[in-house]
Amino acid sequence: MRRAVQGFTLVEMLVGLGLTVVFMLMTLPSASAYLTDARIRAAAQSYYSGAQLARAEAVRRNAEVRLLLTNDPRASKPTASVNGLGWVMLAGGPQGVDWSTLEGVEWVASKDPEEARTTGLHVAANEAVVQFDGQGAASVNQIVKFLGPAADTCYPQGPRCLHVVISLGGQVRLCDPGISNNGDNRKC
Repeated sequence: MRRAVQGFTLVEMLVGLGLTVVFMLMTLPSASAYLTDARIRAAAQSYYSGAQLARAEAVRRNAEVRLLLTNDPRASKPTASVNGLGWVMLAGGPQGVDWSTLEGVEWVASKDPEEARTTGLHVAANEAVVQFDGQGAASVNQIVKFLGPAADTCYPQGPRCLHVVISLGGQVRLCDPGISNNGDNRKC
């Protein structure tokens, strides 16, 4: 009597491995686009949350709070930049602050730009600094665009781009410029 053969042969294993590699190579471009979109979403969500926190801190303290886009949030005197990949939040006291020297300023929170640098994200803003007053109103209308590695292409030609829009009234919105439906609340 012969025993039944169990398992699989080397040829069957190589065919299975070959099919697995082919399927993985087919999904690689879409996985890359998905990861880029996820990184853009994470960076935009981080700034959106920072802006919401800055507004809430300004109302809570009844004082000015500034949110700066910067590439050096850990510096003792961060430099504001419209292309800053990170941000820092600074709060002033109720008596006012000399923003040029940062005398009397309290550091509230910051976001390090290292993750955005390593993934090739780009940021473009019309204003580098937005200041919220004690009533929660913003000093400027700020639009911060979060773009993929090719900063001039957005969906459908490239990855999804997201905008964080801060209005003078203090409203902070995260929106998608690729949405064109009038009833969609993600539309910019």
